Amino acid sequence: QIAASDTTVYTVVDKMPEFPGGKEAMMKFIDLNKQYPNCEDDVQARIIVKCIVEMDGSLSQITIARSVAPLIDKEALKVVQKMPKWSPGRLKGKIVRVWVTIPVEYRLY
Repeated sequence: QIAASDTTVYTVVDKMPEFPGGKEAMMKFIDLNKQYPNCEDDVQARIIVKCIVEMDGSLSQITIARSVAPLIDKEALKVVQKMPKWSPGRLKGKIVRVWVTIPVEYRLY
């Protein structure tokens, strides 16, 4: 059941939203889909992307919560935008909108 009138975005709920297959599947998806920008420096970076998992499982308001460099930030956003729908969060049995953070790691040696 969806509380259609509830536009509140929660940060903590009884059942947090989940990427299909769980956290390991999400990390694998990120590794397979991220692109390395052409950087002159060796990059070791952990970008934090913040977004809302909507009631239908789609992601919205995808933004950088912790920036590293414009080129890498842009690639991290692209990877999250490609993600499939998540299972939505629930609060007291109702599907709700939830903020989540997604780490995107880059390692160039």
